[in-house]
Amino acid sequence: MKKFFDYFFIILFAAVSFNLTSCSDDDDPTEGGNKIEINGVGYNLSAVGFMGNWDESTNKGTFTVAVDNESNGVINVEYYTFSYRNVTGPQVGDDFSTMNLALTPLNEEEDGSIIDLEDAFKYNSGKAIVTNVNPNESEITIRFEHLKMSHDGRDYTFNGNATLMFNY
Repeated sequence: MKKFFDYFFIILFAAVSFNLTSCSDDDDPTEGGNKIEINGVGYNLSAVGFMGNWDESTNKGTFTVAVDNESNGVINVEYYTFSYRNVTGPQVGDDFSTMNLALTPLNEEEDGSIIDLEDAFKYNSGKAIVTNVNPNESEITIRFEHLKMSHDGRDYTFNGNATLMFNY
């Protein structure tokens, strides 16, 4: 009987160890389509956003990453509008970083002042790759891979996947 209990506990221990997993709030913000990391801080994409577009008459386009920034129980929406140039509308596999990419952030500084820079941040390094286009749903998904935009000694670095509104 003792052998039976030994085997029983060994099997029970093995089964329990395979079934126990841990969940945490520190999931990688670069996974999934509703979170993005900006300068090392994870944010949820905001439901409030602007519709991006591409204009074939000028070969210019824009898209906006809008994130919810919660501070003291208040959610502020921060907007990061990217502009680019390309001869065609966005397609899966396109890398916006090769398309004269520029960034204009509209957000609040720590001192409460609003930044709306006339001089856009310019591409420094990294990638912004189109991973999905969905004209029927007016959506585009972009994977940011350490995309660094710089201006006057200031940088923004983007990581993660973002599904955004886009007018094709």
